[in-house]
Formats: sequence, structure tokens, C-alpha cells
Amino acid sequence: RKAPLSIVVTSDPDRAGPVVLGRTHNPRMDVYSTVCAVQNLWLAARVEGVGVGWVSIFRDEDVRALLGIPDRVEIVAWLCLGYVEELYQAPELALKGWRQRLDLDDLVFCERWGEPERTE
Repeated sequence: RKAPLSIVVTSDPDRAGPVVLGRTHNPRMDVYSTVCAVQNLWLAARVEGVGVGWVSIFRDEDVRALLGIPDRVEIVAWLCLGYVEELYQAPELALKGWRQRLDLDDLVFCERWGEPERTE
């Protein structure tokens, strides 16, 4: 409600035709690239002192109707941007007690899923 700018980021699977490098083998690659672009925007905003919030509680059909987004186009992110009084020095989820960071040893595997990383 307070952010002066909202950006809805989308991915159009029909853009550039049926043969697109990367997407030809894996049709989700365009969405992955779009998410990378969101992260780059987020990092650039942080450097400039701009806060970014990723809205996760909304109904796709409501946003589609409001903005005229066709059904074939995937809504990847709804971002709210604005200058903030302060930027958190740690993840907000952890600071507010919603979710603590996971131990990297439980997430990083070596050679095969579930095998711990070698420390040699």
C-alpha cells in the first residue's frame, strides 16, 4: 500500500517464435531467465537504497483482468518498489521469526543427491 511503484513481471512463451536458444530443449528456461532478471533488478535496487517486496498473496486471474494479461503469459513476479527508511541487514523472514535459514550442509550435495559435500 505504501510503495509508489508496482511492477508485474511476466514471461511470454510465444515471444520470439517456436525456436529459441535454451527454450527449445527446456521450455521453462525463459521463466528461469526472467527470475534471474528479477534478482538483478533487486540487487541493483538495493545498491540504490530502494526496497523491493515480492508480493506472493494474490490471485492470478485478478491481476490478469486488471492489467489485460493474456492467459498464455505467465505472471512471474509482482514487485513493489520504493525508498525505505532502512534496509534489513539479515533476511526479514528470519528477523521476524517466520523462517530461519537452513543449514547449507543439508542443501549442498557432492556428486549425488543426499551425499554431503567433501571437505578435502
